[in-house]
Amino acid sequence: MVAPRTHHALRSMAALIIGTLIVLALSRPSDAQQPTAQPVSAELARVVGRVEILRKGQTQWAPAVVGARLVEGDDIRAFSGATAELLFPDSSTVVLAENSRILLTKVEFDRQNQSRTVLLHLAVGKLRAAISQASVALVRARQSNFAISTPTAVAAARGTVLWVVVTDRGSLFAVDHERGGALVPSRVDCIPLQGAAPGTPLTYQPIFAGSQSMDCGAVTPMQPLTLSNPDTANSPVLAGAPVTVPDRALEAATASFGAPTGGAPGSFNTGGPRSFGPPSTFGQDLQQNQLQSQNQNNNNQGMSAGQNQQGNNNNP
Repeated sequence: MVAPRTHHALRSMAALIIGTLIVLALSRPSDAQQPTAQPVSAELARVVGRVEILRKGQTQWAPAVVGARLVEGDDIRAFSGATAELLFPDSSTVVLAENSRILLTKVEFDRQNQSRTVLLHLAVGKLRAAISQASVALVRARQSNFAISTPTAVAAARGTVLWVVVTDRGSLFAVDHERGGALVPSRVDCIPLQGAAPGTPLTYQPIFAGSQSMDCGAVTPMQPLTLSNPDTANSPVLAGAPVTVPDRALEAATASFGAPTGGAPGSFNTGGPRSFGPPSTFGQDLQQNQLQSQNQNNNNQGMSAGQNQQGNNNNP
């Protein structure tokens, strides 16, 4: 039998231990109380001039600073003489030109599975997107989607340097030549959204390096582009008018367009949009572009030879 004094001491010790455990529990939040994981974000790596951010759910624009994190639903705009560079978790970059505004519609990145979905909406102005070479290989496994939407179309990149320009005249998509050799031939699938009713098949226009297309129409040789962009300085969208992402933009950005099958990128073609097809269609598109490019080169050489001959005939 336990003596009363000993029993009292044991109860006091038990109470002390329980009290200590309670204090420790309160000082170390449980897993349920731990802060939730931060949403995937893009870092503002460079800011030149007047650049502003509108956070999701907010009504007031705030000055942008280097190091700021932009998450899904955030808005960013650059005024005259300004530029901003966004760095994404996979090292892809987007440079926003002056008098331009973009919305981060969808930003997902799974480091464990190395998959991503990025959809940016260029409401007005101009941008240059450089898709990370370390990420373009994911295209082959269909684990990667990087797309830019505009009021009229979506450009789904397949590993490339992509220019997008939005003015009151429409949306221009241009694919720049890459340096050092790409893992995946430079290609953008341009998907028109105007008149694309729900449930109807989407069509696409392939655009290869050195080519451009207005509103996913006929493809022509790319013209030089810079970050100078005075045309949209007075746009009401830049001033803060509400932005609406087109219906089916995310569907177009994540749809299966057929994985590249290899080969050097062609120049351009003048064919119209086509329906989504199997992976083999990339090779067919590539051959058509190369044939078109070769025909143009032959024509140019013929014209140059004729001009030289005429010049020699004119000389005494």
